[in-house]
Amino acid sequence: MNRLFNRLVVLLLLGLTLAGCGFHMRGGDSVPSIRELALIGDERDDLYRSVAMRLQRVGVKLVPATDKVPQLKLGEMQVKIQVASVDSRAQTVEYLMLFNTEYVLTVPDHTAQRFTAGFNRTFLNKSSEALASSREQEQLKDEMREQTAELILIQLSRVKF
Repeated sequence: MNRLFNRLVVLLLLGLTLAGCGFHMRGGDSVPSIRELALIGDERDDLYRSVAMRLQRVGVKLVPATDKVPQLKLGEMQVKIQVASVDSRAQTVEYLMLFNTEYVLTVPDHTAQRFTAGFNRTFLNKSSEALASSREQEQLKDEMREQTAELILIQLSRVKF
């Protein structure tokens, strides 16, 4: 009985220590203080769908846009690919993929807040494996899109009015 009590006390202290230092599990959803939101953007866009799904998962009700409801307007994604390095024969060895998007949060009776999200990733040019290289590019785009959706939720959870 005494041993069980000691284990319980140690676990309780460990939990309080982790909570006190601000530790959060990776991938844990951030909950915005907004309960209703109008999401504006291209409904066919993968980023729009990812943000909408995440907002609904944390309990934000998506409603039609009106003057009395906060609005989140998602901008268009911009993906640019630049040469990062070349070999001695002046052939591209490595590329840099730049991913940028802008979004605006408009809350009634407050000024609009503009945010940007930007990520970059490098990938190798595998000329002998062109199909694998294009799949890698698509996978990187998907990963950056998911990271952007997560970043949007994190920033929404930290917005103060």
